[in-house]
Amino acid sequence: MARRKRAMDSREVGLVMGLAAGKYLFDADDLHYGLWPAELEVSHANLKQAQNLHSELIISSIPADVKTILDVGCGAGALAKRLLAKGFQVEGVSPSGPLTEKARETVGPGCTIHATKFEDFASDRKFDLILFSESYQYINLRRSFEQARALLRPNGYMMICDFFRRPHMDRGPIRGGHRWELFEEILGQHPFTPLLDRDITEETSRNYDLVNDLLQKVGVPGWELGFRYLNANYPRLTRVGKWLFRKRIAKLERKYFSGQRTAQTFMTYKTYRLLLYQLHS
Repeated sequence: MARRKRAMDSREVGLVMGLAAGKYLFDADDLHYGLWPAELEVSHANLKQAQNLHSELIISSIPADVKTILDVGCGAGALAKRLLAKGFQVEGVSPSGPLTEKARETVGPGCTIHATKFEDFASDRKFDLILFSESYQYINLRRSFEQARALLRPNGYMMICDFFRRPHMDRGPIRGGHRWELFEEILGQHPFTPLLDRDITEETSRNYDLVNDLLQKVGVPGWELGFRYLNANYPRLTRVGKWLFRKRIAKLERKYFSGQRTAQTFMTYKTYRLLLYQLHS
């Protein structure tokens, strides 16, 4: 019996498109947010530098006794490649077909990229560190701790660099992220000692001003021009289509073209943290 192919998630499509656009427009190899210290001007020209600073912050925060790392949701493999260059032994987990292929191409034969979800990943190997760099928001909260305990060696570490929803801020123009209070509640049920909790919300939020500027200057005109073209050439079909998909169109316009996806909005609704925990032996 033929094996059924896995459906491609819309977020997966967005990540692949984002990687292609970032590489073409800004020569950026990473999918993650940049880290923008106050002295670094927020501009498209500085995006790659900001992303490099983000990666350097993660690497510099890895404990000295770490040698083996499991990079969960390793994207296109850019961070795994940096870690390999620093002498770490790295394996990656990637549920995305296109990104898995890209990651394998990026890291080469010296690093295994497992094509699976973290929740389904199994290994006889015990790792010194499990790393989630902007992938934690996609992982089931309870399973994340259960899997980490199963895959870490005694006194191993779990590092998370990602954003969470602030308390009582479930709704807003910027979605995504686990609830911070729920994360803390589930964390308290497992034998992990907190070693680092660095709030980098302000330094990462500036990415949104950059994205919002691009959406307003390029996205909005392109969106409006597309509808003008359809209205001029296929008026009846366009009217029907706009009515049938009115809710989806309104959601897209509200999400991407309303001008609300700004640094200030991100700081209001999200908290972005670099977290490090050690598993009790």
